[in-house]
Amino acid sequence: MSLTGFSAILASSLYLFASVIIWKNIQSPTQKNIRPTIIKIVAAAIVLHLLILSRSIWVNSSIYFDIGNGLSLVMLLASMILLTTHLNKPTETLGIFIYPIAAISTLLPLMIDERMQLPLELGSHVLISIAAYSIMGLATAQAILYGVQERNFKAKRLTKLMKALPPLQVMESTLLQLVKIGFIFLTFALISGAFFVENLFEQHLIHKTFFAILAWLVYGVFLFGHAKYGWRGQTAARYTVWAYFLLILSYIGTTIVLEFINS
Repeated sequence: MSLTGFSAILASSLYLFASVIIWKNIQSPTQKNIRPTIIKIVAAAIVLHLLILSRSIWVNSSIYFDIGNGLSLVMLLASMILLTTHLNKPTETLGIFIYPIAAISTLLPLMIDERMQLPLELGSHVLISIAAYSIMGLATAQAILYGVQERNFKAKRLTKLMKALPPLQVMESTLLQLVKIGFIFLTFALISGAFFVENLFEQHLIHKTFFAILAWLVYGVFLFGHAKYGWRGQTAARYTVWAYFLLILSYIGTTIVLEFINS
């Protein structure tokens, strides 16, 4: 077995180990703080995950892309961002939704090997865009979970999972943090697209551009509304979900770019 293959299996095992610890704590809550343990395990998994992915995407000073390393990059970023929230917030329970998928994603670059080489400029734009999509995807999952938690809390229907989740205030602040970070990446994705993607109309990318800008505006309106008028709760959740829906429509345009280059 190659070093890369061994590292992938080890990273996957660490993600799964962290997931098991979180799940056991949800089923049988204890007074023991599992956050330090989760941070150490996930940090080790992320280092290995990053090593594997870097060797898959960056080869001989060129960027190579396929669905395997694309999905793996999404989960790596999601794991990294969630780990940073663990440092100052009790968000380790949220890992039960992320780390099992991350465990699978570490193996994808080894299983899928139909990569295409991208020009450095366009490859950079694609990677920045994927980063924006993945961060906003995590924010959307957080928004949905937050919305469900808030409704169940008001209706006094609290399952073990709902009780194990961070308090509503922490869930809301985490959501806002994710949207702000994702908004920055989305801004850079739009700027890099304007510089590095040529002939937008000839490549039939007006669809991508339109929905990406529309999603950016919706996120911007939400952030402005939160800062100016204190928008929160279900309003925050709805804005986040609808904006990501527009971003998904824009992502369909990104696939057109890759198909066009590969044809």
